[in-house]
Amino acid sequence: MGETLKKILMWTRFANISKLKEVLEKELDDNQKKLAFENSDGENGLKELSTISGVPYATVGSWWQKWFRLGLVVESETRKGRMMKIASLDDIGIKSPQRKEQKAKPQKESVSEKGGTDDQQTGDEAPP
Repeated sequence: MGETLKKILMWTRFANISKLKEVLEKELDDNQKKLAFENSDGENGLKELSTISGVPYATVGSWWQKWFRLGLVVESETRKGRMMKIASLDDIGIKSPQRKEQKAKPQKESVSEKGGTDDQQTGDEAPP
């Protein structure tokens, strides 16, 4: 039974790669989103992805929410509240941008962007 399920999963995945590629190309319309998505490995948190992609961590959190609704990420099995991509961009045939090594701290949204202080969202977990 296990082998049969594995074969069904393999063929289903193969049959739907073109649709997945279409959705990813539409959703990941800039390098910042591609970097955040590609590095959503279930281990990196919002702060790490903020540093990698160069956007505020609240922005990455909102991307995670949308990507979760679209089925592009799943919750990490090892780190509760962190997201993990369902497939690598390279595996789907989308060129992933090179990660720029940055020493800067994660970006925080300003009071005007968030409607509060910078200290309001400091956790690594995805917002509800």
